[in-house]
Amino acid sequence: MKDHLSGRYVDKKGALELLSTMNIHWSKRQMDWTAEPDSNGKRKWPWFKDPANGKLLIDEGFIRKQYDLAQRKSLRDWFNDR
Repeated sequence: MKDHLSGRYVDKKGALELLSTMNIHWSKRQMDWTAEPDSNGKRKWPWFKDPANGKLLIDEGFIRKQYDLAQRKSLRDWFNDR
């Protein structure tokens, strides 16, 4: 996973803007869902708290990779079904 990290971090608003540049339009609620801890305290996406200001941040590369992996899987399935 390290290969896909960009070193550029965004907050939830920035993550929504990033998705928008990819023509993926999520609601604020959908983004909040990725950051909500489950009953074990784990988040759906790897958000972390910025030690300087306490804001939740995530690496842009992780978000891009989620859609890249989904597209690759879809293409693999499509080719295998032919």
